[in-house]
Amino acid sequence: MRLLSDCALIAAPELPGRAALLRADGWRLVTASSIRRSDGAFTVLYHFERGERLVHLRIELPAVGVLPSIGSVYPAAFLVENEMVELQGVPIGGMTIDYGGRLYRDFDRLEGWVHEDAGVEQPPSPLQIAATLRLDACVPVGISGREVRAPQSRIPTLDPNGHDGHAGPPSAGPRTDEGGA
Repeated sequence: MRLLSDCALIAAPELPGRAALLRADGWRLVTASSIRRSDGAFTVLYHFERGERLVHLRIELPAVGVLPSIGSVYPAAFLVENEMVELQGVPIGGMTIDYGGRLYRDFDRLEGWVHEDAGVEQPPSPLQIAATLRLDACVPVGISGREVRAPQSRIPTLDPNGHDGHAGPPSAGPRTDEGGA
């Protein structure tokens, strides 16, 4: 397997210390990325920038491992770390701000939706909301083209027929532009 240039492979417990060294040397946290492998383990990359140069810290996290947070070193890391927990299922411990898997959407507590035909206020299903808000566009897709969801994800899944809650397929007819020749 070929690593990125300027990429150091480190053990999970080394992450906060290595991040602290980078911060002390003037490196800025850009983001982090992760992918769940077929064996349940994770490959996690933290990306840093200084003077238009990038360096990366790569962690191979076993399926039963926990990644320590770097939130005490880079406070803004709470966003990307909560995202990795919610969307990919990466176990991260010691986060300074932990949304508990609910950074983007809380599908359990919807209020204010009224269904006029029923005459009673009741929330729509998570699938209806995802279709309305196009939350399905936020689900990561793997190389195979299949959606990658954390086991505890609150984003609704497709039904067995592959229906995603949208009204129907896009129009296959010719496109007409208004005002065109």
